[in-house]
Amino acid sequence: MGRIAPQLIVCLTVANGTVAAQTHPLEPLTRAELTRAVQITRADSRFTVGSRFNIIRLAEPPKAAILAWKPGRSIPRQAFLGLWDLRANLATEVVVDLGLGTVTSWQPIPGAQGWLVREDEERLLADSLLRSDPRWLAAVRGRKLDPGSLAVFPGPAEGYLPFERDGTRRAVVLTMTKDGEEIPGLISQVNLTTRIVLSVTDQWTDQPIMPVRPGIDSLRALRATTKGTRPLAIRQPEGPSFRVTGHQVEWENWRFRFGVEPRSGLVLYQVGYQDGNAERSVLYRGAVSEMAVPYGDPGWHIWMPLDVGWVGLGNYSKTSFTVGADVPENARFFSSVMHDFRGQPVVVPRSVALYERDGGALWRHGSEARRSTELVLAFFATVDNYDYGFFWIFRQDGSLALEALLTGQMNVRSIHPGEHSAYGTVVAPGVFAPNHQHFFSVRLDLDVDGAGHNSVTEMNVIGEAAATDRPHGLRSEEHTFQRELEAQRQVNLESHRMWRIESTERKNRLGQPTAYGLIPEDNTVPMEPPGSFVRERVGFVNHHLWVTPFAENELFAAGDYAYLGAHGDGLPKWTAANRPIQDTDVVLWYTLGVTHVPRPEDWPVMPVVKTGFKLMPLGFFGGNPALGNR
Repeated sequence: MGRIAPQLIVCLTVANGTVAAQTHPLEPLTRAELTRAVQITRADSRFTVGSRFNIIRLAEPPKAAILAWKPGRSIPRQAFLGLWDLRANLATEVVVDLGLGTVTSWQPIPGAQGWLVREDEERLLADSLLRSDPRWLAAVRGRKLDPGSLAVFPGPAEGYLPFERDGTRRAVVLTMTKDGEEIPGLISQVNLTTRIVLSVTDQWTDQPIMPVRPGIDSLRALRATTKGTRPLAIRQPEGPSFRVTGHQVEWENWRFRFGVEPRSGLVLYQVGYQDGNAERSVLYRGAVSEMAVPYGDPGWHIWMPLDVGWVGLGNYSKTSFTVGADVPENARFFSSVMHDFRGQPVVVPRSVALYERDGGALWRHGSEARRSTELVLAFFATVDNYDYGFFWIFRQDGSLALEALLTGQMNVRSIHPGEHSAYGTVVAPGVFAPNHQHFFSVRLDLDVDGAGHNSVTEMNVIGEAAATDRPHGLRSEEHTFQRELEAQRQVNLESHRMWRIESTERKNRLGQPTAYGLIPEDNTVPMEPPGSFVRERVGFVNHHLWVTPFAENELFAAGDYAYLGAHGDGLPKWTAANRPIQDTDVVLWYTLGVTHVPRPEDWPVMPVVKTGFKLMPLGFFGGNPALGNR
């Protein structure tokens, strides 16, 4: 078997070697399946004691097999795992048959680096190396600090500090207090493969250590002193309008599936719309494929986190929704099965929430009106100090939106009393928050009215100069992309730019191609100049839109292995082939961006900031679907 997905693969089957007929092949792995996969992998003679399980998730069957699947049919059940052996500096991909209990493929990936294993031996090894290094000890004692009162925080040695790419595991290590506050200017580089401290930089020795940031208990106490509004209840005396079977949801005319996996977190599958007697496809698979957070304080920031590729949003989602705070009381919850680095299952209760909410006015004319109800599928990941929410919103007008929510605590450093900097904001006494940006790449495998026959057309509205005999006009210009390179595009407010994904086979009752449009909402652009580290390392930030032909193994915008990954990996590398993208199975990659200039009001916890996009029917129906006129 060839390489199916980007780390290690374990194929799972039930006793007879196939999935039970009543189980949909996209159902997430159960706790028992995950445990069985690890047992078979550990029993193989090639498994090394020091190997860590970076990722264990469902290995999704080929798209063609899913589209052809019918209830009652059997289909092989697979799981996807990733191994990382720090001592051997080796990532491996493996295929295992759970029904037979045998490994069918074992594939090392030379040069690839597994995920960051900060909570385990990498942190312990970095800690041990620094505590035996005279340069680090001298720097700590020179600041009159007790080495025993400090901790370390390793991350990939790439970014704004020079390092040599030689295939070894290198890390930049911050020195922290036990409360998690950074010792300013004390930065070390270590080689975890050769177990050598490469350098110790000791600067900003007169900089104070930042005051301890408020913890959860302090935030809870602050909230208790705030006068709240009177309770606002959502009543559903007859119960919710949605129906759930396993991980399939039916609501109004919508039907879709979902799951949670360690890398992308929440994944949306097989979104379709029931139009009369026909179920029409809209989206095969949608998920966040990568994140990047470049900081803009020269001399302070040392890395640019890639939270999806370094550790994974699902692995960060080990906290549960709070009823009445994160989501309303009418929410229904779903658990997810994650794992630790030893392969032990970790069940996260209330990991995903599903609920209906008031959506405001749906339509109105004169005395006739209808109010909107929306269905929300919600997921949160707490990524160290930041919290990110990803909410898919289904609407009665046939549109589907993704809201990305940013909250939590900002990354901050200390500052002298009275000191200021143009690179950020003083948000509290002694606390400085640098300017920074957040970028998300969302992969959208759209199948508008079927897979294999879609094209993407850009739409721009052009204002025409007024003629002597008529007023000025607004003319729509359209261009259908033929190949990948011409589909690398930017948002343009001046021309109301949007992109239409249209069927090349189906037409609506007016003779127009059935289509959905990708409608941009709030966004930004990378502030660093072309050729800079950020623009080269995570090339997906260079364009808001990318379009590629469907490929089973192209899932992550910055490449399969993001830790110390190659510059230009992922989207820039794939699209360099300039493959044809007309009348085929297309995948859209949309880059969301937020530029955060901090405010004192963002401290000690940041109010939610939202960004996102909308998928809106553009001729998919022959009229307003909220009226039943299609």
